[in-house]
Amino acid sequence: MRKAIIFTGGGAPASLSRNILSEADLVIAADSGYDTAKLLGCKVDLCVGDFDSTRFVTEIEKLEHVRSLRDKDESDTLLAIKSALARGIDEYVLVGGGGYRMDHLFTTFALFDSYLPPKYWYTAYETLVLVQGYHRFEHLSTTDTISFLPAGFSASVVVTAKQLQWPLENHHLSMQTLSLSNRPSNTFVDVFVQGGKSLFVCFPVADKQV
Repeated sequence: MRKAIIFTGGGAPASLSRNILSEADLVIAADSGYDTAKLLGCKVDLCVGDFDSTRFVTEIEKLEHVRSLRDKDESDTLLAIKSALARGIDEYVLVGGGGYRMDHLFTTFALFDSYLPPKYWYTAYETLVLVQGYHRFEHLSTTDTISFLPAGFSASVVVTAKQLQWPLENHHLSMQTLSLSNRPSNTFVDVFVQGGKSLFVCFPVADKQV
């Protein structure tokens, strides 16, 4: 299985696990995602986008890159996902894309209805983990906040997760029936997703900003 990391613009975490970086077969930066990758000390294999928001255009032009028109229908993130899939990637981690502009955030989330969603999505504000079938989350605290989101605006799944303050059992999850700000009732949570579909389990990683 070939794995990629895609860095994109928007709020990104201040650090990434060394394991995440070492397991990637391909690293792609979408426009100012290059700035994030550089800040996190990650070498980029391919840059895509119109490069209108990065501060390092000169550096990017010395790397393998695909420059797009500024006036286009596809977002830079979509170009990065397409590039990953074209190179035989089976799974990817998305870094960035949180906050700043709601239109960009919604556009990125909408991609997952038509394209492969990320296995992990790290922003400055939350960590999202894609679950298909079954996953056990361990080393949790009863003070943690945990939310359940469909992996796309049009997605609908059935989820069971009982080790919660407000247990979910055969819960039909969609954008109309999100499960927000739940809390673990134990140090682990078993998440079951029916029908071969997937969802995101979301853990906020930043305090509220006033």
